[in-house]
Amino acid sequence: MKEITIPAAPIHLGKVAGNILITPPYPLRESIFNMVDKAGWDYKFRIRIATQWTPRTTGWKSQNHHFRGHCRSILEQSGNTMTAVARAIKEFAVENWGYPEVEEFGKMQPKSEADLSTTEEALLIEAAHHFAAEWNYDLVEE
Repeated sequence: MKEITIPAAPIHLGKVAGNILITPPYPLRESIFNMVDKAGWDYKFRIRIATQWTPRTTGWKSQNHHFRGHCRSILEQSGNTMTAVARAIKEFAVENWGYPEVEEFGKMQPKSEADLSTTEEALLIEAAHHFAAEWNYDLVEE
């Protein structure tokens, strides 16, 4: 069985019970049809549709600015570095909040901030609030 991954695409219920119509992005259509033609129409495929990914916001008054501001508040009170504080909050979020992990060099690591979606960054900000409360740090909301 071959697997096809399609970026977030419109999905419609088919007119025949049990059928679903998926509209892949135009550049992928031809390659998908070619793959199906080569395999034959009786061949089974598993189709995975990726969810919509919206990158975290950056710049003044953004999610990134919010999270980094909390890290700065904690580092000023704890004496740790920005990297150490951000890492501690991410590890806290992994353990307690379901923050995403990725495998790097055979070991699971908290996902890089650069690769976060808006939803994941919001989760990280909320985890920073709870981390600060648990360790009795005061956060400044700008």
